[in-house]
Amino acid sequence: MKPVIAITPEAITLRSRMDGRGSFCGVSYSEAIELGGGVPLIVPLTRDHRVLDHFLETCAGWLLTGGGDVAAKFYAPRMSMSQRKRISGADEVRDEMEIYVLRKLQERDQPVFGICRGIQVMNVAFGGTLMPHLDGHRNPQPDALAHRIEWTKHGWLNRAMEGFDRVNTSHHQAVDRVAPGFEVVARAPDGVVEAMERPDARFCCGVQFHPERLVKKAPQFQNLFREFVKACRGRR
Repeated sequence: MKPVIAITPEAITLRSRMDGRGSFCGVSYSEAIELGGGVPLIVPLTRDHRVLDHFLETCAGWLLTGGGDVAAKFYAPRMSMSQRKRISGADEVRDEMEIYVLRKLQERDQPVFGICRGIQVMNVAFGGTLMPHLDGHRNPQPDALAHRIEWTKHGWLNRAMEGFDRVNTSHHQAVDRVAPGFEVVARAPDGVVEAMERPDARFCCGVQFHPERLVKKAPQFQNLFREFVKACRGRR
């Protein structure tokens, strides 16, 4: 049986509707899970622990997607006003939801894969910090192999991608101080963290780039999702 994998949504507001606050998930995330051999399930945007516990019980793994910034209160409550003005798209319900889920996943040693914002909230959930704003890492072409990365450790992610060293880029925040227990395994040429993993976990990995947008462009990116799904099956 294929494993069911929870996908967290992005918080959105449609100004054209009276009930316009809701959630959104780009189809590339669910398609990547399907190509990897899993069954995607987009979970609701909620801070209700009872609802989240239900999905923690019923889903084999979790994919944390991209989207708006993590609110400063969760990692830098004394951030300057000029830095706060750089933050956009923050939604505290989503932040609380994902931080709760991440900590529960760690307790259960359930697989989790974070993409872009996903690696950032993963770092925050376990005691790390973020760079509030970063120039030069948001390429207008979402599937362009825009820059190289340097693999600094021969860990799980490096093996899954077979050392492939070109990635896309679509972010303006990044991991700053790395959370305890995580190892940085890849960096951009300017030193920005591009991938990290928790070596003592069954599968707890994050990447700053967007592999879901590249699964049809290079097999190494599809392989990331295949290996993630394998871990969700307990076959890593």
